[in-house]
Amino acid sequence: MTSKQLAVLGHPIDHSLSPTLHRAAYEVLGLQWTYGRADVTEDLLDEYVASRDQTWAGLSLTMPLKYRATEIADVVDADTALTGACNTLVFDHETNQKFGYNTDVAALASVILDASREMTAHGVETATVPAGIAILGGGATAVSAIAAAAKAGVESVDIFVRDTNRASNAIVAAQASGVLATVHDLSSFGATSSSSVTICTLPGSVDVDLPTSGLDSRAFIDVAYAPWPTTRAVAWQAAGGDVVSGLHMLVRQAVIQVRIFFSGSPDVALDNEGEIFQAMSTAVGLGDFFEASLAGK
Repeated sequence: MTSKQLAVLGHPIDHSLSPTLHRAAYEVLGLQWTYGRADVTEDLLDEYVASRDQTWAGLSLTMPLKYRATEIADVVDADTALTGACNTLVFDHETNQKFGYNTDVAALASVILDASREMTAHGVETATVPAGIAILGGGATAVSAIAAAAKAGVESVDIFVRDTNRASNAIVAAQASGVLATVHDLSSFGATSSSSVTICTLPGSVDVDLPTSGLDSRAFIDVAYAPWPTTRAVAWQAAGGDVVSGLHMLVRQAVIQVRIFFSGSPDVALDNEGEIFQAMSTAVGLGDFFEASLAGK
């Protein structure tokens, strides 16, 4: 297959594991594709995209570029339209069109489903999909988390935010997804939430007032992964709960991106996808689904 160029863009971008993930996948696929990174600010994104020549297949986008990428795309998928955030651009040089995708939503939906299955496998009596979950934060990632919850079959979400007056985007996303949403102050989470699955979309440096016990039947999906573990993940596990790092979402969304870059569709599985997933997981040191122990890491 003809050599292609790809890259992840963002600001800052040095921390990104996307090159590691994609290079591992393309090695398994036997493709001589290059995948780099570029520090690009929002005001320079249009110029950068316009300057890509015929050798460029597409781009991965991280913050703060996801919203502007949605505006740049000529055609977007349903998850991008719902969330307003695009993390994947594909170039069709024949039609001069740019196609936008959001792979975060499907990736996080699969993490939610697997967290529920893992709890059941560990002897916790829970439905395959919880009726309601808690989401910490109300920003862009929280909007994707709400869409992911709906895709997983969740019926309601409790949204805990630092400023309840700034949850409008999250509420709109919930309404558009057909999910019942209730907004709470973040400070009340430890005392009021009893959801079996909690998704934390806050920056890794933000600490949260968590329950100090009674979490043996509850999972904490922390979208943060660097540095890891977060203080809140350690506290959750210390109180008896199960913890899932953001690497699980990161790898899964990258697999979907590879599908898109390879076949043009997020829904067409790769022939050797299991091997590719394992190679990508190994490349970033992904451990067990529920972290066996965070102490000392």
